[in-house]
Amino acid sequence: MVSLLENILNDITVKFTGYIPKLISIAVTLVIGYIIIKVLVRIIEKFFGRINFDRSAETFVENLVKVILWIILIIIILSNLGVNVSGLIAGLGIMGFIVGFALKDTLGNLASGVFILFHKPFKVGDWVKIGDVVGGVERVGISACTLKSPDNVKITIPNSKIWGDVIQNFHGNPTRKLFNLEVGISYDSNIDKAIRIINDILKKDKRVLKDPAPQIVVRSLGDNSVNIAVRPTMKKEDYWDVYFDTIKKVKEEFDKNKITIPFPQRDLWVKEMPKGRKR
Repeated sequence: MVSLLENILNDITVKFTGYIPKLISIAVTLVIGYIIIKVLVRIIEKFFGRINFDRSAETFVENLVKVILWIILIIIILSNLGVNVSGLIAGLGIMGFIVGFALKDTLGNLASGVFILFHKPFKVGDWVKIGDVVGGVERVGISACTLKSPDNVKITIPNSKIWGDVIQNFHGNPTRKLFNLEVGISYDSNIDKAIRIINDILKKDKRVLKDPAPQIVVRSLGDNSVNIAVRPTMKKEDYWDVYFDTIKKVKEEFDKNKITIPFPQRDLWVKEMPKGRKR
């Protein structure tokens, strides 16, 4: 009886001893994997902290990364235990394909959000035009961005629509050039005098940059007026104030100097019919 117990204990000891290296390997793998996951998540947290991104998006990305890394770690541990994980990997692949197909639009928005995050075509507070939509950026999310239109309407655009379209950021550079201001004067007015008046107005405006110098040129000869293009440069935050103030001052100075801003007009030619001819 004693010898039988001794044999059983010896078998258990031998088997347990054989598992010790494998258990140590699994424990080491678990500890190293846990440390790597913590470090990577910490890096992601610091990254999001520097860019001041949406907190809900940060939490989503962090949790997603954690889940993926833990799945990889568990597969590695099971493989070390001698478990055939090929079926598990195949099952996860099929499951991932099904989920990806079902959530293709959502995943597309998330992928586009990552591109927006890294390339930073705009930030909160910028005034942008995305496709045909114009507005100020109020929120940059991982799946969608929120804009406020000029008439104070909230606009939500999926990120896939943003990244797949043309993005114009009016605040992307520190300065802007006024490019849509034209002044029309009558054909009887003195062009050089009009240009000199506009130039004096811009010189007195401290918001207008001296370098590059404002461009004031005759752009076209219209049906009713000589059209003068006015192209000053200013800081981006002064753009609209300079635009509106310049229009007002040009009108005032032109009135003082008798320079006419013409109304649309048409020349009518009346042909007299020969006598005796019926109309």
